[in-house]
Amino acid sequence: MTSKYIRSLALLLCAALLGCLLAACGGSASSPASSAAPASDSASASGSSELPSSTTEANTGELNPGNFDENSVFSITGTSNAFAPCLGWGPGVSGCSLKSVIAAASLLQWAEGARMSSRSPEAIQDAFYSWYDGLTDNQQEGFAEAWPLVKDAALDLLSDKDSMTGRIADAGLDADTLPGCTLKNWQALQSVLDDIVPETNGEA
Repeated sequence: MTSKYIRSLALLLCAALLGCLLAACGGSASSPASSAAPASDSASASGSSELPSSTTEANTGELNPGNFDENSVFSITGTSNAFAPCLGWGPGVSGCSLKSVIAAASLLQWAEGARMSSRSPEAIQDAFYSWYDGLTDNQQEGFAEAWPLVKDAALDLLSDKDSMTGRIADAGLDADTLPGCTLKNWQALQSVLDDIVPETNGEA
């Protein structure tokens, strides 16, 4: 009786010990999984820590087109090409009447394309001087002598183009595209040039 009791008690203790061992093994088996989770969390954390850095670098120097300055000299382009027909002739030169129409048509087109009425006088002056200051003394004098003829031709194209039909055709220009400029855009350019182009004693 006593030995059976002792045997039963021993079996119970073994069963209890086996249960504890199994519980301990289950806890240790699940612990790697739980320890693996922080590892993945740290990996994702390290990955996310790199993204803001690269994003910041990619956005460095982002341009804002809304900052465009319409009165900047750099936004007025084509100055040299526009004034090119104004050089190499002057009052009294053979064909000066036709050359003045060609030069006027070029400046009218430039004034319209550059929207001169929306520019400040200083911006127009700077654009003009970027071309004019690169001329020789003779070229500057020649332009000053030609300017009154060019200005008159431009005003005639704007106000009385029909009277210039012959000159337009002889100059090889398309009457249908002339003057191609609003009066306000031309006046914005003319008023600036009238103030800064030196007066000469040249006569037509």
